[in-house]
This record gives sequence, structure tokens and C-alpha cells, in this order.
Amino acid sequence: MKTRSARLHSLCILLALLVFIVVPCSTARAKWQCSDVDISWEYGGGNQIYYVLEVTPSDCTIFVTTSIDNPSFPDPSRSGPTPIYPTFTVSSGSTIYIPYGHTMYIKAFGWKAFWAQSPNISAFEQHNPNL
Repeated sequence: MKTRSARLHSLCILLALLVFIVVPCSTARAKWQCSDVDISWEYGGGNQIYYVLEVTPSDCTIFVTTSIDNPSFPDPSRSGPTPIYPTFTVSSGSTIYIPYGHTMYIKAFGWKAFWAQSPNISAFEQHNPNL
């Protein structure tokens, strides 16, 4: 009878230690996540308008899909660090020019190895010239 009690006591201690190890690790992982991609547009002089894409931390890779004059296009996608066509990648702070006389639609998310992907896919549309 005492043998079972000692085993049960050891099992309870082991489970308690496991909870103290696993729970903090799982909550720590949630902190390591790329932010949603901030998409803004700026004038570049003349008839140039371009998107500026930024993510935090800045070493997250930005996965992007774009479309000219067509609002129906796929979300960006990846297989590990590799973009799946028609997705391409850019760095934080990159610019993407919008062709004159057209509307460019854009979707993006941030990703970094061993981090959680951006919680949302950012989307934006802008016409050049700005109407």
C-alpha cells in the first residue's frame, strides 16, 4: 500500500514539474510573433505612387501578392521560408510602385523562422493617380 502511495506521490510531483516547464514555454512562444504588415502609400514625384511595407521586427520577411485592376487574387502563401507562386518576398521598408492609370491591390503578412506568422493578412488598394 505504501508503494502505491509513494509512486502516486512521485507521479504527482513529476506532473507538477511538467506543468511548470510546459506552460511558461507555450506562453513565451506567443510573444515571438511578427506584427501585421503596415501598408501605406506615398508620392514619389511626378506621377509615381508607391506602397511602403513595414513589419516588426524588421527582420521578419514579408510575403506579398499583388494584382493590377483585379480585386480577386490569392492571399500570399508559403512553404516554410519559400513563397508559393504568385507570392513573392520583400524586406521591411521595401517599396512597390503602382503603375500609372491603374489600381494595385496588395496583400501581405510577416514571417520569421521559429516565430509565429502575422496574425492577419494585411490588404490595401490604391489607384494611381490618387482619386
